[in-house]
Amino acid sequence: MTKSVLFYARYSTDRQNEVSIETQIELGKSFIEKQGWKLAEIYSDAAVSGTSFMSRPGIQRLLAHVKREHIDMVLCVTVDRLSRDVEHSSKILKELRHRDVELWTVHAGQPVNDMELSRRAVLSHELVEQIRYRTREGMKTAVRKGKASTCLAYGYMLFQARDANGDRIKGLRDIDPEKAEIVRRIFKMYADGMSPRDIAQQLNREGVTGPRGKKWRDTAIRGHVSRGTGILNNESYIGRIVWNKRNYRKNPDTERRTARVNDATQWVLTEVPSMRIVSDELWDRVKARNPANVEIGIRKLIFLARNNADEHAKQAPDADRARFDPEGGDRQDIGAPAGDAAGSWLDRQHHGVDGGA
Repeated sequence: MTKSVLFYARYSTDRQNEVSIETQIELGKSFIEKQGWKLAEIYSDAAVSGTSFMSRPGIQRLLAHVKREHIDMVLCVTVDRLSRDVEHSSKILKELRHRDVELWTVHAGQPVNDMELSRRAVLSHELVEQIRYRTREGMKTAVRKGKASTCLAYGYMLFQARDANGDRIKGLRDIDPEKAEIVRRIFKMYADGMSPRDIAQQLNREGVTGPRGKKWRDTAIRGHVSRGTGILNNESYIGRIVWNKRNYRKNPDTERRTARVNDATQWVLTEVPSMRIVSDELWDRVKARNPANVEIGIRKLIFLARNNADEHAKQAPDADRARFDPEGGDRQDIGAPAGDAAGSWLDRQHHGVDGGA
């Protein structure tokens, strides 16, 4: 009797496209025809990570099909198209086995056994983790060089430049004069007592286009202080790039990313004066309206002070290093000069930091 087959295809990111799906389907159809099987249905997920499961409608419809109708096998080009998560891969295989459905791949040309699936899933998971690590390290390097590592903030525009080889230098940006004026206006209105909601309504009444071409909302203006989001908390406007404030983890129940605030000692800060849009005086006036900034500013002050101490330790003569060595004795001023100079040093470090997010 001719075997009935369900074919599954998937691609992960917007760097790929529908052509990837079409290529997989062509390979699948060719393999099925060669084997003399019958293609019952094709399911696919476009631009969805293989580490997800519940959020992939294609794989969910495939499993629902298996439950409602007798199917002999499920076919995909390679195992990582089915899943890149060890737990999810095992779950899918168990579900198929329970229904007496074989799992095949075009690449292997044979059924996938438990050991093969587990091995491939582990390798795929490790590959994902390596990509994440390299991506984060690349972003960290970009920030230390004063380049943008994430999406373009309101008030800036992309700046095109090429290196000696003619390749585009990524992460460069410049101030957008028109939008920068809107940013300064928002800061001034808030400092003068207007609420984020009133500011958003005023800008919308005037027909001023908001971030991403949408209408202004109060959340885009006020954001979240501790996370450094929102117009009023973006330190890029005072010429400072702050990266790694948060880390993201996927909730295993909802498969949604949840943000967690990192300790200030893990932040990466780089001063980029050319990116300044707002003066220190205006920034401080805005920060003074929100008491929550005090605690955040203290944490950042400690972080900057420790960094200062580390830099002194690298540059100090050998005879003086014990003072800065965390294993070598008293680190009394966390990098500040001793005596009366310590107070003025902290004052200088405090300037522009107290309200930071």
